[in-house]
Amino acid sequence: MLLNTKFLTPEEVEALTPDQFNPEETAQELYAQVQSEMTESPAPLGDVTSALDEDPEAAAEEFDAASVSEGTVAFAVTAEGTVAEATADNLILSVEGVPEGRQIVVPLSTALDGNLIRDISGFRFGDAPGQTDYQRVGTEISTLLRSDAQEAAGQDPESLVGEDITVDGVMRYVATDAEGADERPVIIQPLNLEVGS
Repeated sequence: MLLNTKFLTPEEVEALTPDQFNPEETAQELYAQVQSEMTESPAPLGDVTSALDEDPEAAAEEFDAASVSEGTVAFAVTAEGTVAEATADNLILSVEGVPEGRQIVVPLSTALDGNLIRDISGFRFGDAPGQTDYQRVGTEISTLLRSDAQEAAGQDPESLVGEDITVDGVMRYVATDAEGADERPVIIQPLNLEVGS
């Protein structure tokens, strides 16, 4: 019996064992990838919102929007504005080139959407061992977004009212036939947030 048994070295055993999926490491890699790609040459927010109001399909093509799902795309945008309102959860910006009635929101807390960042990275359900790990990747990216956004906003975000802000990030657009679609709040998932000029 022993003559037919092959003993493997620890290195050989490791080579035969599939790598353990690590949602946290995967999230860090995807977040860094999207941060790099989407902040390389973002479009001015005013240009994107104006184009969307005129023709969403043409806007998606013009600004090379990432497809998220059926009827949903994401734009890499940049905005320079002034903080009009601020809470621990959100900054509301006033941005030149965007109509005054349009609310521009930069989330700092629960509205940060790691699932959106995961999906535009190209990571798909089949890339994770199962539903739980797939969801965990999105949750971990939300944590990274929150950590960076809160570090940039500081201990007291409410004190930022009146401050100039520059944000590069991702804006999701969902096609809809509903009236007033062009008055929906614009939510920018911040990939790079800077306070002050």
